[in-house]
Amino acid sequence: MRMTIERLTRPPLDLDLAATRNHLRIDGDYDDASLIEMTEAAAYELQEAAEMALITQMIRVTLEGWPDSDRLRLPIGPVLGDDPTFQAMAEGELIEAELIGGMRPVLVLGETVTEYLRHARFVIEYEAGFGATAETLPPDIRHAIRDQVGALYDFRGANPHEGKTPHARGTSGLSYAMQRAIGRYRGVAA
Repeated sequence: MRMTIERLTRPPLDLDLAATRNHLRIDGDYDDASLIEMTEAAAYELQEAAEMALITQMIRVTLEGWPDSDRLRLPIGPVLGDDPTFQAMAEGELIEAELIGGMRPVLVLGETVTEYLRHARFVIEYEAGFGATAETLPPDIRHAIRDQVGALYDFRGANPHEGKTPHARGTSGLSYAMQRAIGRYRGVAA
């Protein structure tokens, strides 16, 4: 079973710039353009490493064949709300399915998995993310992004690994808050 994942939309993360400046102890707006760029980079890194969507976006999963079970854990979460937006197709035809939301959403087929479905090409599109704005993000995620912006800001143009042993503090290039957030939110393949 081969799976490809596309983010059909990539909304910008409009994290409160004044709060980021305050977190980094920066007075003035002289470096705002750099901070905005670093915030986007940190958010992108967190999304990819933790396999999640921060701001609500459309995800497309293309699957060559269906697993033996009638359930498929979708690769990007969270899916929130009582009536999630999704569409599931097999060989270009809509199929009956249910999307169970949560941090690690699951698509459940509404029919028996037949030999035909085991070899069909599936396209699943669904909406994932914490909400439409950065204010909907959990506080630990907002903190992790700001902390990573601090790491990026402090080491602009420098090699943070220079002169350090492989196990020295910060050698991964990620702040501790970012590492913890990735570990906490990253899905574990079933």
